[in-house]
Amino acid sequence: MVSAWWLSVMLGVATPALSATTAPVAVAAAQAAPLPTPQFRRYGVADGVPSGAVYAVAQDRHGLMWFGSSAGLVRYDGIRFKVFRHVADDPSSLPANQTYALFVDHDNRIWAGGVTTGLIVYDQVTGRFRQWQHDDGNPISLAGDEVWSIAQTPDGQLWVATQGGLDRARADGSGFDHMPLEVDGKHAASFGPTRALLAEADGSLWIGAESGLYLRRPDGTFRRVPLDPAFHGEVGSVWHIDGGHGEVRVAVTGGLLVVGADGVARPLANQQLSSQRVLSSARDAQGRLWMGSLSGVWLDDGDGPLQHIPGQALLPGGLPSDRLWQVLRDREGGLWFTFDQSSIAYLPPGWNGFTRFTHVPDDPHSLSNIAALSVLLGHDGNLWVGGFNGWVDKLDAASGDVTHVVQGLRGNLASLAEDAAGRLWMAGPGELYRYDHGRLSVLGSGQTHMRRPTSLIAGSDGRIYASSWGDGVFAIDPDSLAVTPLLPADAAPNVRLPDQLGFHAGHLWYASGGGLLRGEGKDQRLAFVPGVPQQEVLAFAFDAAGFWIATEKVLEHYRDADGRALRDEIVDISRMAFLENLMAMRVDRQGRLWLFANPGLWRFDAKTHQFIAFGPSQGLSSNEFTNGSTEMAADGTMFAASSGGVIAFQPEQLAKPDKLGPPPLLTVTGVTVRRDGRIESLPLDRPLQLYWDDRDLHVETRLASFVDPGANHYCFRLRGLDTGWNDVGGVGVREFSGLAAGSYTLDMHAVGADGQWGVAAPLDIRVQAAPWARWWAWLVYVLLVAVVTGLLLRGWRRRLAQRHHVQLIEQQRQLAEAASAAKTQFLATLSHEIRTPMTGVMGMAELLLSTPLNPLQHDYTQAMQRSGGMLLKLLNDALDLARIEAGKLELEPAPFDPRQLLDDVAQLEQGMAHAKGIRFVLEVADDLPPRVIGDAVRIKQVLLNLANNALKFTEHGSVTLRAQRVVNGLLFSVSDTGPGIPEASQARLFQRFEQADSPQRRAGSGLGLAICRELVDMMDGSIELESRLAHGSTFRVRLPLAEPVQVQPAFSTDEHHHRLLLVEDDTIVAAVIGGLLERQGHAVVHVVNGLAALAELALARFDAVLLDLDLPGVDGFQIARLIRQREQAGKHLPIIAVTARSGSKDEARARAAGMDGFLRKPLSGEQLADALAEIVSATAANTG
Repeated sequence: MVSAWWLSVMLGVATPALSATTAPVAVAAAQAAPLPTPQFRRYGVADGVPSGAVYAVAQDRHGLMWFGSSAGLVRYDGIRFKVFRHVADDPSSLPANQTYALFVDHDNRIWAGGVTTGLIVYDQVTGRFRQWQHDDGNPISLAGDEVWSIAQTPDGQLWVATQGGLDRARADGSGFDHMPLEVDGKHAASFGPTRALLAEADGSLWIGAESGLYLRRPDGTFRRVPLDPAFHGEVGSVWHIDGGHGEVRVAVTGGLLVVGADGVARPLANQQLSSQRVLSSARDAQGRLWMGSLSGVWLDDGDGPLQHIPGQALLPGGLPSDRLWQVLRDREGGLWFTFDQSSIAYLPPGWNGFTRFTHVPDDPHSLSNIAALSVLLGHDGNLWVGGFNGWVDKLDAASGDVTHVVQGLRGNLASLAEDAAGRLWMAGPGELYRYDHGRLSVLGSGQTHMRRPTSLIAGSDGRIYASSWGDGVFAIDPDSLAVTPLLPADAAPNVRLPDQLGFHAGHLWYASGGGLLRGEGKDQRLAFVPGVPQQEVLAFAFDAAGFWIATEKVLEHYRDADGRALRDEIVDISRMAFLENLMAMRVDRQGRLWLFANPGLWRFDAKTHQFIAFGPSQGLSSNEFTNGSTEMAADGTMFAASSGGVIAFQPEQLAKPDKLGPPPLLTVTGVTVRRDGRIESLPLDRPLQLYWDDRDLHVETRLASFVDPGANHYCFRLRGLDTGWNDVGGVGVREFSGLAAGSYTLDMHAVGADGQWGVAAPLDIRVQAAPWARWWAWLVYVLLVAVVTGLLLRGWRRRLAQRHHVQLIEQQRQLAEAASAAKTQFLATLSHEIRTPMTGVMGMAELLLSTPLNPLQHDYTQAMQRSGGMLLKLLNDALDLARIEAGKLELEPAPFDPRQLLDDVAQLEQGMAHAKGIRFVLEVADDLPPRVIGDAVRIKQVLLNLANNALKFTEHGSVTLRAQRVVNGLLFSVSDTGPGIPEASQARLFQRFEQADSPQRRAGSGLGLAICRELVDMMDGSIELESRLAHGSTFRVRLPLAEPVQVQPAFSTDEHHHRLLLVEDDTIVAAVIGGLLERQGHAVVHVVNGLAALAELALARFDAVLLDLDLPGVDGFQIARLIRQREQAGKHLPIIAVTARSGSKDEARARAAGMDGFLRKPLSGEQLADALAEIVSATAANTG
């Protein structure tokens, strides 16, 4: 049943459970240790293996693995598979995909051959392929395009086995010499189709051809290799010749031939292999011979018949396929297998540490299921195995034979025990089962008082001991079935939660959620072990000095001290995540502690306190132990149940230090750089030369250690940049985004899973300096510095002068701004101080004109009024210029009637025109819009200035004011018949304080036209002058005045008489304003301050208040706020501000304080009447 034993070694899935642990079981009969079983690591299409058959495998001088397939050439570096394929129209690609034969020559070049591809070579240094094929017209071309094998003798000669015979490549690569067949000096028939070659270190060349098996001696002569008459296979059908170091093996159809020391080829295991098509062979580090065939693997361990390992594609860890093409042993001692179904298999050198038994589909002699849940060594030395869904098998670990004992019980069998009579006890969910030599009986929970049995163990007193979750521990008489509870009746609930049950030195031991207990006396009543803390104990194990216990955070060792446990060692495991789900512990015959977890198997070294892990590299492919069910035989072999079946191993065998092979090779597999925007590969046969603008240098290294590629660790150090080693973990790649110009050396080393370091040859890197950093550039820099220094010295003086000039300009600007600010402040103050007395002068003049005067007095009064008006105009012009200059003059556009505005201007100018005896004519176009939007006050100011100037300088004739409609606005013009303006004066006429040269030059300030220009510019308009000497002048003003959507109704004139309160501290101004108001029929009450005003308002009712802003004590703004605060709901007293201030923000402040109108001094009766009519009437309308 050898085949069944091998087939039972496959993977599965784990489910944790509780356990029963016993001391080593001694069996009566001598028991053979379980043989190790191979667990193959598979690589397929998902890992990067191309689809199709994988025929050949080779390892290059750097340790990298190469595979020949029907879909291309493949390289594996431990991390990924790189596939070289043929690409149409790409001469640098693989010439043809199909690769049947592989060979690595002394220069590490990869040679490949195929059925129709000829001979191909790949140079790893240059990354280029070259191909040779048969050419009927070239006698030195390849003998045939079917290349089956390639070899190289120590003298460097390359030999090629083709369908057309044996070829020897010429050294210069120009062609091939076709080798004739001369056996023992006699010319014989040609080799014919040649299938296999093997070159030995002494220069011998073994040749397998359809015509026979031959040896070419180092002296160049050939001999035919004789065959053992017992061989009846097809010697002409040679598939592979392997061996070396004194052994030659020939794989043929019909078995494997081994050439002995006498030179005769004899069949190996002829009875087993005579019907097999053996394709290749290899010996492992222990000397075992592995043979690949189309029916799987055959193994010769030198002890007994060959062992057959068939393909099991559906089982993890099994051989991927029956159809195996080649076997190869690598430098580390690992074995590689290639198959014709897109798969590769690997067996690490330490694969033989474990044996595994599991279920194999379609094999009735394997275990009932993949996963095992409980194991028990029986009295006969065989192993009882219990599993999920209620099955029990009996396993002969030495042969692998399996007997199915029990099937179909309810639930999972978590534990097994065998009593002295050989009866098997099984713990199931809520029930116990007893199997008595073919008879099965059931003990329910009503009989055993155990609702959830978890562990069973046979004591040395003959009784069966059982633990049950939530119930505690019980002793069962196997004959009477009497059940005795062993825990005190008052035991805490957590003590009734079992973790492990065992029997040692005549005592029952029990680990629970409440602590560790031990049975005492004949009845094995359980009590806490003195000296052990009463906390959960997950597992325990005994050694010669005492015992170990495991808790969630620590491992503790205790020894006996006069009946009390004394702790003598503690190990912190709180940070060891791999021990979080600890299942069981065992101590081997050497006293070493083994820990079983889900997942993981570890050995604890008490001397070094190190945990040593075991996994696939030692042959343990399933490390998910399903519960604490473990066993140890008398010979030290340990057994454990796992999700992949039953695991068996000999601790002494695993503890032996493996003989380390040669250090793994570390090689640079690729260097790329970003150059001119694309990734470019750099050659590896010379120092790396980098341009100054190269970026993203990428260096890839690989450690040729395949035992556990994920454990390989890489370190780099770039001398010239790094101060120490740079650990990059398992990546194997170092990247540099950019290196400064200079020379560097990249050191690289890596360590494999076995702790051996591989060191690669240092990589020299030279980074070219940028063009501007080379020697000739520095020479240019020196010359430039000299020239620039001279220019700088020359320019320094110029800049110094410029700096002084700029400072002077800045100083002048600051002085000008200070002067402008002082001027503005002065004008504002002056305006305020002048307006107050001007109010008295002009007001009194107006009042005086309303009294009976003789003609002379009337003329004097009018002259005084005109002079005051002129003075007020000059003051307003100066203030407007100051506001414009300070950027504080703001336009107030509103709808207005242009005809009314022109009539007002004409009426104001008619008096001056009449006095001078000239005509003032107003011409208005018929299509003039009824209302437009603009600042009427400023427009009127512009027209008045122009009209005043025209009247001023015209002595005879007329002045005409015209208005007409133009596109997007109105055009105003003022024409006169005066003397005209010289052309030389027209350019400066609109400048401030400038007049035309004329006899009337001193009659004005020269500000009027300047203000006109400024105001027109602010309104986005234009002003033009047309003048000729002796013909007069015309000023044209174009303004963009839009028509309003809706015309606001004008206020109607208010003819009512009102009772008014005048608040003014200047008595003259108060007399003037009061007189003007009383002349209009209003009743005026005058007070001099704000408090008096509040008192008057409290005593009497007024229609409006005229309030001066600059009052002593409380100013007008505060008085207005107080008045508004005291008003009743629905009442509103009109307040008109009267002030001599000229600031642009005063009106806004007044309205914010609650005032309804705003008048500036000096005032006329007309201004007062208009203001009262507008504000009082509007207030009456809103409140009425």
